[in-house]
Amino acid sequence: MPITVIRRVIRAQVLCLIAAASLTGVAASAQEESFPSKPVRIVLLMAAGNGLDATTRTFADMLAKELGQPVLVDNRPGASGIIAFQTVKSAPADGYTLLIGSSSPTTVYTALKKPLPYDPFKDFKPVAGLLRATALFSVPADSKLTSMRDLPAFAKAKSGPVTVGTYTDLYNFGLQRLAHATGVPLENVPYKGYSAILVDLVGNRVDIAFGDATAPQELIRAGKIRALALTGKTRLATLPDVPTVAESGFPDYTFGSWDVFFVRSETPAPITEKLGAAIRRVLSGPDFPAYLRANGGSEVMLESVPEIQRMMENELAAFKAIAHTLPGAQPQ
Repeated sequence: MPITVIRRVIRAQVLCLIAAASLTGVAASAQEESFPSKPVRIVLLMAAGNGLDATTRTFADMLAKELGQPVLVDNRPGASGIIAFQTVKSAPADGYTLLIGSSSPTTVYTALKKPLPYDPFKDFKPVAGLLRATALFSVPADSKLTSMRDLPAFAKAKSGPVTVGTYTDLYNFGLQRLAHATGVPLENVPYKGYSAILVDLVGNRVDIAFGDATAPQELIRAGKIRALALTGKTRLATLPDVPTVAESGFPDYTFGSWDVFFVRSETPAPITEKLGAAIRRVLSGPDFPAYLRANGGSEVMLESVPEIQRMMENELAAFKAIAHTLPGAQPQ
């Protein structure tokens, strides 16, 4: 075949490739412009029926109005959140599958060097925040520990260690940070769930319970246990008389859990930006914050994506620094 013919064939093939690439780019741009054109799915690592599930479903209904498409909640509990992360990792990177991720399957397990079938910092990227939740230290109703300021004296007067019930690695991390801040050795007692800790707290079988601030509030109102201190920067409207740990003599101590929306890292930026903007409109509107105020100890998380990334990196560094103190860490 003459050289001139070969050159013409090659030139035609190149032009076809350029045209195909151009059409692909046009199609992708059109998909981004029309997003969303079908229902959006939120994958949740918790089972149906708990507090976060109810909150997520309330949020999903509000987000659906912003996006103009149904927003469905897909509960994928199990394996300490790993199943939910894998579900989203195997879904298309098109923005139609969102993940609500939290500390345990991201910063906690990475700090503990647990084998994971995903890299939370490479395979996923944050789209927007959702919740930031304050934790609570509570004690039996008749405990002699009346303030966090009294913890050193309380520990000194005890014949044995100060026992603290926790139910996830995350709270164990927070407990070890408190031990460091107060200079008081605190013995972690790992449980499989919060309800079992609260039962033992009522029965004086554990000195302190440490966990979510919402679940114990009914027991507190009934006088069966007593709230000792909150771990956030501010008090809660539902527990206005309960001080923070920072107010109680340890100003450098704050701690809390968070829930953030993630997508696969390959998801196009225009789509993640559109999703993030819609999520933040719901978070900053009147209805969702009012729902949170009426239902416990969480607040909206309005940080920008770069701020969320820095928060996760700082948390990972802090957890790595104390990971060696958690020989009996209990997974969620």
